Amino acid sequence: MPLVSPFSMPFTRALAAALRRYRGVATALAIAAVATAAPARAAADDPEDFVREQHRRIELLLHEPVSTTRDARIHDALGSFVDYDELTHRAFGEPCPRAEPSCEDLWSGYNDDQRAELRVLLEQLVRKTYRRNLTKTLDYDVDYRGMHEAGGDSRVLTEAKNRLKPREPPVRVDYVVKQTPAGPKVVDIITEGSSLTKNYYDQFRKKMHNPNEGYANIVQKLREKIAKND
Repeated sequence: MPLVSPFSMPFTRALAAALRRYRGVATALAIAAVATAAPARAAADDPEDFVREQHRRIELLLHEPVSTTRDARIHDALGSFVDYDELTHRAFGEPCPRAEPSCEDLWSGYNDDQRAELRVLLEQLVRKTYRRNLTKTLDYDVDYRGMHEAGGDSRVLTEAKNRLKPREPPVRVDYVVKQTPAGPKVVDIITEGSSLTKNYYDQFRKKMHNPNEGYANIVQKLREKIAKND
């Protein structure tokens, strides 16, 4: 998979060249699997049931008429089911991506104000991209392929198929779920084998080691991406 830049695409450049026509769709499928809150904790703490239930609920939500109430429910649901704190930590190397066990912990090098700023900006970017791509999932069927444990997390395996274009190859989207005191939460999304948080980490590390970029450039690029009308 090509290296993913969090600043150059809707959410990830993760798909291989043969799947570039799916840009935005795979990420949207990820959102469909985690984005809406259940009235009660779905299927207790089982990660696969959790993802499956949220997928079912987001489909119902997407079929509702567009309204500020629906938008508010989506916003609240994302905050309830995606662990933005953990996702941000992982995006800055705390803990290291599994593929780089001896990575640099960028997060520990920031002060409290910088950490708070990055946390807010990264959440805003993720939320914006999620909302833009949500409606792209309605023509896809998601097949659940089981799960396995990965470094203390659970990786739920899915495959998404466009029902209107059955000749197109399916898209593989996996969800990394972490058990928390509040129940399961999604902390990473792996599209066609490419980890969202590792892709962010790779880009942030490059910027931190470039004397012409660094922390200020990361903040600037995040703000530009959030403000961009796309």
